[in-house]
Amino acid sequence: MITESSTKRMIIKTLIIFPYMGYENNKKCEWYFWWTVDRCREIDPKPIVVIPRDTIIRGDAVSFINDPRYSTLEVLQTWSVDTCQSWLAGWGHILDNYPNAQRIVQIPGDIDYVEEDVDFYNNLSQFIKTTTSDIVIGDFKTGNQYSAKSLVDTYGTYSLLANWFPEISKSIRTLPLNRARSEFLNIRASVLRELILKNRNFAYEQTLNFLVKCWNYEESKWRYDIAKFFLGTLSDSKSFRSYRGCIDQIERIERMLSLLWREIKEPQKQDYQSDKEIEHQYTVFSNEYDKLYSKSKGIMDTARTTLRALLGV
Repeated sequence: MITESSTKRMIIKTLIIFPYMGYENNKKCEWYFWWTVDRCREIDPKPIVVIPRDTIIRGDAVSFINDPRYSTLEVLQTWSVDTCQSWLAGWGHILDNYPNAQRIVQIPGDIDYVEEDVDFYNNLSQFIKTTTSDIVIGDFKTGNQYSAKSLVDTYGTYSLLANWFPEISKSIRTLPLNRARSEFLNIRASVLRELILKNRNFAYEQTLNFLVKCWNYEESKWRYDIAKFFLGTLSDSKSFRSYRGCIDQIERIERMLSLLWREIKEPQKQDYQSDKEIEHQYTVFSNEYDKLYSKSKGIMDTARTTLRALLGV
């Protein structure tokens, strides 16, 4: 049971990712951003906002910078190739500068597509204050099965993960977790430090990367206590312009999963093994990889064909 006193005893740092396109002409997005700031203040007096430098240079953060409330925040300006790299910059900033922080909560600051789901905001407020489990993933549904988020997960994330890491795919479904790529994360700082320092970092798909690295491959179970927190229903638009974005994301997912598979499954030579034995293991490893890669190419081809049809490209 989460209580107000328990959250006060714990040092929690909150991290809000500023909308990449700003909110100059989007009042709903602006309202959500500052509403999120206020919710974060309930457990963190000075939330951290990560903002890309190119957003500022383009002039898409003028209203934010000129807002009197700007000075009440800790603003971290960073160069990032995409939003996920902004996450990494924010996490590193907290780990470097707030060694006593016990939990880190990350919230996207660009949600302007909440459905008529009044519970979403109450749920998000509770999610921010959650102190249970090592990793809590904010989960949500989409109101449109043909939205970009749904299409990427249906024809990319789920299929590719089932191909490369079937045990993880099955465990994610039993949580049950709808969005393995969710941007809502509430994580124990010590666990985040382990994941960042002991594993390969990516500039994209951080949540999915963490899930793959949280799996104990010898014991076939999670290394940490992972939970999902259902937030509600979000939606984004269906448009033929989504095609390129969907394909970009699916290709990034495939590239990361195939690289992680090679890294995790590569045979490690033991002192007692002969060269012939390790050579045999590498042959098995290479054959398995080629088989999975062939299936992965088929998944990618199906995804492209299906997305074109559904998006009317």
